[in-house]
Amino acid sequence: MPKQTAVEAVEAEVSVDQELALLRGFRDLVAEGLGYYLGAKAVGAEASEKTKDLRKKANGIRKEINSHLEEWIKNADIESYTAKTTEYAEARAKLREAMKPFNKKKNPLNKAWRYCVNVAFPDALKELGAPVQPRFSLSKWIESAISKKK
Repeated sequence: MPKQTAVEAVEAEVSVDQELALLRGFRDLVAEGLGYYLGAKAVGAEASEKTKDLRKKANGIRKEINSHLEEWIKNADIESYTAKTTEYAEARAKLREAMKPFNKKKNPLNKAWRYCVNVAFPDALKELGAPVQPRFSLSKWIESAISKKK
């Protein structure tokens, strides 16, 4: 029987109970992280629904500015342009104000999700012996799952 290297000896020392505990901890960590993601998504959907009229108004003004811009330039009509941009700025300010309570809820959830993805998940995977590395091509099962969605 061949001799074990030092790395293999250390890996062999990790007991099944310890690995099971690490896997359960990782499962709980992923569940918590996805909970943050889904919570932020739900708050975003609620915000979108409750500010729909304000968003439509602001977008309508913006589209109106874009559609008349060339005409205003040709006619050197700075008053109309200034009036519309002022109206747009006011509409955006009202929308920003309406979004504040939703953003106050959503921002910590987004920060927690980013922390999980960028720090907690890679650290946990490294602890489990599967460090994350950049990938530049899709695995076959991901590619087939994506193609089924299309």
